[in-house]
Amino acid sequence: AANVKKCNAQITKCNRLAKKKATTAEEPKKTPQKTLTVSANKIVFEASPEQTKVIGIETQPESNDWIANVASEHESWCKLAKSMDGKELRITCLPSSSTLSRITGITVIYDQTTKFIQLTQKGKKPQLTALTNNVKLNKRKGGTKQVAISCNSDTLYADNKNWQLYKYPDWCEIYVTSGNELTVKADKLTKEHPDFKNGRSGDIILRSQDQECIIHVDQK
Repeated sequence: AANVKKCNAQITKCNRLAKKKATTAEEPKKTPQKTLTVSANKIVFEASPEQTKVIGIETQPESNDWIANVASEHESWCKLAKSMDGKELRITCLPSSSTLSRITGITVIYDQTTKFIQLTQKGKKPQLTALTNNVKLNKRKGGTKQVAISCNSDTLYADNKNWQLYKYPDWCEIYVTSGNELTVKADKLTKEHPDFKNGRSGDIILRSQDQECIIHVDQK
């Protein structure tokens, strides 16, 4: 009886082991979940000089099997390079000659995961200057004076000019010629005019993008 009991116990143990092995064999192996992480989703570059910035790339499981792309129309000024170990994306922006910002997007793809990085390159600083900032007119004779204007803005206003006349004294006449030149005209002051004794003055204000140029006018 003891031997039978011992034998039954052994059989039960064997059955348990067999059942455990069968269960283990039937369980499918879990595929590791693939993930992608980028260290930044927005980057900003200055207009110049040429700059390179580095974005960290992390994949799970660790892999070099990811790709990065930039819109084809922006490949001339935005360059991408993957590091040898696949842990970094180097982004280089060539200098910009425009005063306007330019924006593009970079996509990083790993397996079925996509990350987007927005890239902005600032425009170069606009400049608006006048050859002279002081115009003097004779009060007894009146007359005209021409002032050359220099502006590098890529924003166009009326008459395809890259600057605009914002404000000027109401006693002046202002003409903007086809070139970058401003003509200031004022009539003579008669002795009966209230400004004849002390003369008159005011400011002409030009604007372009966020720049402002002030030309002071005196008629004395």
